[in-house]
Amino acid sequence: MDTSEMHPERLWNRKYVHVLLMETVMQMALYLTRPITASYAVSLGASVAAAGFVAGLLATAAVVVRPLSGSFSDLLSKKNLLVAAAALFAVSAFGCATATTTLMLGAWCAVQGFAFAFKSTLIISMASLVVPRESLGSGVGWLSIAYTVACALGPAIGSSLGGSFGYPVVYLLSACLLVVGFVLAVTFKAPAASSHHAPLLRGADVRSKMSLAVLFRPSTMFYGPAIAYSLVAGLMMVAQGTTNTFLVFMGEQGEVQGAPLYFVVYSIVTLASKPLAGRISDRQGVAAVVVPALAVAAIGMVQLSLIRSALAVCVAAVCMAVGQASAYAALQAESVRKVNERKLGRAANTFYIGPDIGMGLGPVLGGFVLQTFGAPATFAFNAAALLLSLLVFLAYRRRS
Repeated sequence: MDTSEMHPERLWNRKYVHVLLMETVMQMALYLTRPITASYAVSLGASVAAAGFVAGLLATAAVVVRPLSGSFSDLLSKKNLLVAAAALFAVSAFGCATATTTLMLGAWCAVQGFAFAFKSTLIISMASLVVPRESLGSGVGWLSIAYTVACALGPAIGSSLGGSFGYPVVYLLSACLLVVGFVLAVTFKAPAASSHHAPLLRGADVRSKMSLAVLFRPSTMFYGPAIAYSLVAGLMMVAQGTTNTFLVFMGEQGEVQGAPLYFVVYSIVTLASKPLAGRISDRQGVAAVVVPALAVAAIGMVQLSLIRSALAVCVAAVCMAVGQASAYAALQAESVRKVNERKLGRAANTFYIGPDIGMGLGPVLGGFVLQTFGAPATFAFNAAALLLSLLVFLAYRRRS
């Protein structure tokens, strides 16, 4: 095995740039549609609470398949699985575009969740293999810029196109981008490591490796050291999922002023905060980023629960970008730091389980709070989730 190919001296090498481009295209495709899914469901006849459930189905479905996505990504070729996930992602987007009922839309959102679970696990695993070990935090920080760019442009473009041409058109555009992502996955040259070009399943071992007893063994599905970080990130994403799903809707209902500004400001600030957080976590440790970041994020949600002007929306966006986004990037890097290559899929997958649950629960719980108590209580709910994540992180660090 050529370890120099797997862990090069330079962060900005060809393979890393290819992975970054794949993630950027797929995240853009996702965030064109994710903030409008609830509105799309309402337009098909769903209630606000039911629309929140549909919007959360992508994350919920991802949680269901997560245990197996980690096992398969370590046992089979990561390159082949990435190609298959990208293809399924594109097909499901076309399916959403043709949905005529809430049930159909929900079903295709669930299929997207299955594809998303494999895609996210494989992308972070690939990135972990093609960046220098000592720059992993920075590498993950820059990789998460793909999310930032998508979060900046996707909701604004999706909302505008949805209002002018209809929500199915937005999903068609998303599907076209995912076809580009599929092509990028096909042309990616994976590092020459055993888990990529020569999967662990060989000859007579295939049946034994793929047996249910092996695939559903806890040590095969989960990576213990990443569980605590997964829980902290999951609580953070309850707030993120609620905000991403309902902020545009609250703006359309007149509950919040300047809602689209949130995504623009959040993304601009995150462009600087995530790489900086990665460097700090590389040099000073994950706690140096997570503790102050989560406190700042909670403050942003508290002030938005009290004042819902356009200025308050911008302040909340800055706080969440400096806080939640930075903390998430630091936790994600820490979950795969110093992990053996044969366990990378499990480590990355274990981390994502918490955020998937949070993104699934956020729209459901947040939709109930919004429908029952209104916008101020919804932002207060977000602040409580962020503070709880901080308490869990401090408790874990103190214990360990």
